Amino acid sequence: MKIDFRAFILAWTIPLVVALLIISIWARLSGQFGIAFLQTYNSIHPHPFTAAHPALLWWEHAVGVLLDLFYAVVDAVIFSGIAALLYNRLSSDPKPPSEV
Repeated sequence: MKIDFRAFILAWTIPLVVALLIISIWARLSGQFGIAFLQTYNSIHPHPFTAAHPALLWWEHAVGVLLDLFYAVVDAVIFSGIAALLYNRLSSDPKPPSEV
């Protein structure tokens, strides 16, 4: 049985992006919740509008959220695509031995 490549990518990308959207907005509004997670996330995906800067304007926070979501989409598509390809490759039926 093979996995539908596009469906698998969407099934992993949408929940990841929604979760990161909630965490990113909540961290920026509260100033404390999730800051450690976002600092770790931004150490891997750096941009100038991180949630750790409290002096940012509202539109800079909005750009920061969009950049976080962009990186999340790229990561989810790459890693779920690799997982789907590996699954499809490893789960394929082996070829029967040829009759000699």
